[in-house]
Amino acid sequence: MNTQHHPSNAFPLAKHQESVPGEVSTVPTTLSHELAPHYWVNAETGRYYAARLLINLFGQWELEQAWGSLSSRRGRRRYVPLASLAQGQAQLQIVCQRRQQRGYAPK
Repeated sequence: MNTQHHPSNAFPLAKHQESVPGEVSTVPTTLSHELAPHYWVNAETGRYYAARLLINLFGQWELEQAWGSLSSRRGRRRYVPLASLAQGQAQLQIVCQRRQQRGYAPK
C-alpha cells in the first residue's frame, strides 16, 4: 500500500498520541483563561448568560454567546466574527462589564 496518499497522512498534526488515562497533558495552554467559557446567572430573573472565545474551522477567532432561562432548555446562541484575539479579548471584557451592570453574578 502506498502510504503517501493514505488519509492518515493528510493531516500530520491530527495523529493521535497514546496517553494513559488520568495523565496530564504537556501541551502549554497559554490562552486557557481566555478560551474557558465564562458563565453568569441572574438569580432575580432566573436567566443565564455564557460567552467564550474560540477558533472556527477556518482558523478565525469568534466570540460565542449563549443566553436563556434557567427553568427552560430553550435559549439562543450567537457567533460574532473577530479580526484578532486582541479584539476578542476586548469584546469579552465588554460582555463581562455589561453582565455586571445588568445584575448577573459570575458562576
